[in-house]
Amino acid sequence: MKFLSILMFLFCISFLSLKAQNTSLQQSVTELKNDPYLKQSNWGLIVINCSKNSIVEEFNADNLLIPASIVKLTSTATALDILGDSFRFETKVYIDGFIDDNGILQGNLNIIGGADPTIGLPYFKKEKFIDSLYTALKNMGINGINGNICGYAGIFDSLLIPDTYPSDDRGNYYGAGTSGLIWDGNAITYTFSTPSALGAKTTLKSVFPKFENLYLENKTTSGRNGTGDNSIIWGGPFEFNQSITGTLPPGKNNFEVYGSSPDPALGFTLAIKYFLEERNFMITGHCMGFYSNKNDNGTLILTYSSPPLSEIIKFTNTKSHNLTAETCLKMAGLKKYGTGSYFCGLRAVNDLIRENFIDSLSMQLHDGSGLSKKDNVSPRAFGMFLNNIRHKIWFDTFYSSLPVAGETGTLATMFSGSNVKGKLRAKSGYMKTVRSYAGYVPNQKNELMAFCIIVNNYSGNAFALKKKLENLMICISLSE
Repeated sequence: MKFLSILMFLFCISFLSLKAQNTSLQQSVTELKNDPYLKQSNWGLIVINCSKNSIVEEFNADNLLIPASIVKLTSTATALDILGDSFRFETKVYIDGFIDDNGILQGNLNIIGGADPTIGLPYFKKEKFIDSLYTALKNMGINGINGNICGYAGIFDSLLIPDTYPSDDRGNYYGAGTSGLIWDGNAITYTFSTPSALGAKTTLKSVFPKFENLYLENKTTSGRNGTGDNSIIWGGPFEFNQSITGTLPPGKNNFEVYGSSPDPALGFTLAIKYFLEERNFMITGHCMGFYSNKNDNGTLILTYSSPPLSEIIKFTNTKSHNLTAETCLKMAGLKKYGTGSYFCGLRAVNDLIRENFIDSLSMQLHDGSGLSKKDNVSPRAFGMFLNNIRHKIWFDTFYSSLPVAGETGTLATMFSGSNVKGKLRAKSGYMKTVRSYAGYVPNQKNELMAFCIIVNNYSGNAFALKKKLENLMICISLSE
């Protein structure tokens, strides 16, 4: 009897200690429950102690919610699982015809895309591929091309974006579709001159890459002083009649707006021609883009490899880059099921979800980036996913790809002066009416805590909600 009393005493002490440790987290959750701006919202969270494999806190954890960009964690994890962190995308360049005595290629330059999402991106050195191509051509004794530049993007299917992308996102750079050939994230740059007068019509000065058959109806005007880019580009893949509406900052001579390329394969070859001609390389033919590959390409002169997947995944999650996430998704589908499509990519993601004992009905995904508003996940499923993948051989690479509190990515300006600065790692998600965070933070005992917080339809100030969720994540680090 005495022994039983001692056991009960020790249990009570342990329970009270745990309750005291979790008080701040519980108070933070209670504040959110009582937030008047969340009364009409749908939100939920889960906190899991990974070391103990136990749930620390949950609220509406089984509600299906729109997750936004935390979806990238599923596509990048799947890519690592199937491709491996040392995987590299390959782009191959061939020449056909012959080289005459003047060093002119009498034939075509054929570029076979490998869906490398880093080519043309400033983050990965914008002209690195151009440098390699120019050197390869010079090594062959080629000084010019009397022929066409042909881009073949057949490694992926021609469905550049999921059908579920919102119509007001498709024409903007963050809605750009992935393909077998990608230049600068398949973005297109529009340069405007904007008058100083409020409401005055702006002037479109230039477009890059310069598509001959692209028409952009410019409906933008100058906004108020201090305002930024409040424009929307309307158009989608293979639509060459597009429009831009909204306002741009006043008094700018060369203000750049970034849209999505209507034809990535063609846009890739147009960019290649431009940068080669900048180096006084003569090209007399046309630029052409195709979404199927051919067997006979000529003589191979260059095999260009991307940085390893580990670096690409870090860029994807830190910069929250939509196109790169979609590219990882499709490439995983290609490797596992033989077709570079959304269908096969999402099938591969669902395989990983099920392998980690998660009901796929609790993670209904339509893309790899989270831009689709038809994506629905439950905080419980997402939290369990983060908890269970810790035992994968690629987990360290995945973990190190996440933004760091107070230092990198979308967390760079958060958590200043807090105990989690430099320790908490999480992916954020944000779109109109949606705010989410999913990731990890060690607690005071250095036990790893996984968490997922998703808020839909918040009616208050977005910045105020961000601060409340920031406080909630700090409280997670104090829990056990």
